[in-house]
Amino acid sequence: MDSSADRAGETPAVNAYALLATLQNFVERRQAAVSALDLPGMLDHMLAWYVALPPGRLLPEALSDELVYRYGGWSEGCATGFKVSLLRRLSVRAELGETQWLAGISLLYEPAGRASLARFSTASADWPSLSAFRSAVESSPAFRQLAEAPPMAAALEGGGLR
Repeated sequence: MDSSADRAGETPAVNAYALLATLQNFVERRQAAVSALDLPGMLDHMLAWYVALPPGRLLPEALSDELVYRYGGWSEGCATGFKVSLLRRLSVRAELGETQWLAGISLLYEPAGRASLARFSTASADWPSLSAFRSAVESSPAFRQLAEAPPMAAALEGGGLR
């Protein structure tokens, strides 16, 4: 493992904000601008982060650590788009049950011409290997349609769920 991956893991994520900061630092160390990513670039960075900081290393007490690929129509107020996300989801035991922390990259595309794409979500835990997960992502209808299309926006996304 290279030294940038080692440095990315120096401070283990202890909450959603730290998890997001770990991803941001990893992407910056790879000299990439999130705002310039396309769908293949998003996939490459997220898989590299997952490999560089494998389950158990990022947060040893995590109940699960998986990648989640999802897409579908999105709207907020008068803004609409077609959102494609690849997130890392860590589940941890909390006082009131289980908490999930998410961090990843989301791309937003023009909604025109995307109505035929049904919402979709799959997780790495559903696949026997990351290469199978990569194949599942790359063979999805949204990836095939948007792989060469420039997104309207790209951003890091994070949060938590109880």
